[in-house]
Amino acid sequence: MRFCKLACAFSLLICNIGFANTVDTGISTEEAVAKAKLNGWFEGLDLSGQQKATSKDVETFLNNAQSQVAAITNEALELTDQEIKPSSPVMMFVSLSMPRAALKDALKNAASTNTTVYINGMFEGDKKILDTMMRLEVIAKDLPIKPNVKFGPTWFTQYNIQRVPALVFDDNQIQVQMKGMTQLDFFNEKLKTITKSTDFGEYGATYPVEEVSLIEQIRQLMSGIDWESKQKTAVARFWKKRTNTLLDTTLEDHTYYIDPTVHVQKDIVNKAGVVLAKQGTTINPLLATSAYLGLYIINPLDPRQIKWLDTHQDKFDYRDQIIVTQIDASRGWEHLSELRKRYKREIFLLEKELVTKFALKAVPSKVSVEKGFLRIDEKGMRSVQ
Repeated sequence: MRFCKLACAFSLLICNIGFANTVDTGISTEEAVAKAKLNGWFEGLDLSGQQKATSKDVETFLNNAQSQVAAITNEALELTDQEIKPSSPVMMFVSLSMPRAALKDALKNAASTNTTVYINGMFEGDKKILDTMMRLEVIAKDLPIKPNVKFGPTWFTQYNIQRVPALVFDDNQIQVQMKGMTQLDFFNEKLKTITKSTDFGEYGATYPVEEVSLIEQIRQLMSGIDWESKQKTAVARFWKKRTNTLLDTTLEDHTYYIDPTVHVQKDIVNKAGVVLAKQGTTINPLLATSAYLGLYIINPLDPRQIKWLDTHQDKFDYRDQIIVTQIDASRGWEHLSELRKRYKREIFLLEKELVTKFALKAVPSKVSVEKGFLRIDEKGMRSVQ
């Protein structure tokens, strides 16, 4: 299922899924997605097909998705890896290419000394991060203390780890490596004998690191996404799911006024203690400022209303706004683009809050300001041919 693949790709970015706390159940797709969202990796993206977005968001999401993915794979993963470097200067590196008994012994030794174990990426053939973690969980299921295992491709690269098991000591002053050894007591004793960066070489059998870097695996996953198809799907989904705020038409012309005057019931005081308005004061915000308002509200699927709006086009003020009750769902952005080009301005979708605020009842309507009042003009269909 494509969603699982995408969710996996982003869950990889957490790089901190130690299975010490998840031996019984592992980490679910939902938990991985939740962690990815918490860390901000989903910001501006709608890859799951489940997130809601406004009309303004959808175009931005799709236009920026590829660049954000590139930034994640090239920079964010490495940054995360650096941030989760353990407080202990000792690290252990392993691979699933190691014999099962050797790998289990390595995990046991690491767990007993609270040493973090790193793997380079998902094992060959695994489709998602959970597959690799479950392999390790099965190997460690009998251990009394569960090891803390993390994905650390950056550290494999930094310390040039090509064969495992390997132990690394790095206190930001000296670096020490030892391969073929997982006995931490022996490694710590050898550390006491040196005062400069040292590579002790191989003290036992070693095996090649067969896992491809997690960073490269993420890039491969992302390169397989059909962005053009995803854009079409997102566009169709948005207009299909959007709930429109529809209004009826009226036969006759109607004009009514709304008085925005406010009577202050008690003193309005700001945080500095300054009284902005005293109790009993009467305020009309339209008179207090040189307010301008010009809203044209129509249903663009009604040719009569388009014709009515066309008659006002030559008289539009640059501040006038066009608000539509719906868009042709079958053409979505194409229809919206046509309206934008036709009237040479942004087109807004009518929301319920606006209907309530201006007591809108029918379309086409025009909302304006007249002598301190809000004026609403409804155009009757008898006069629109």
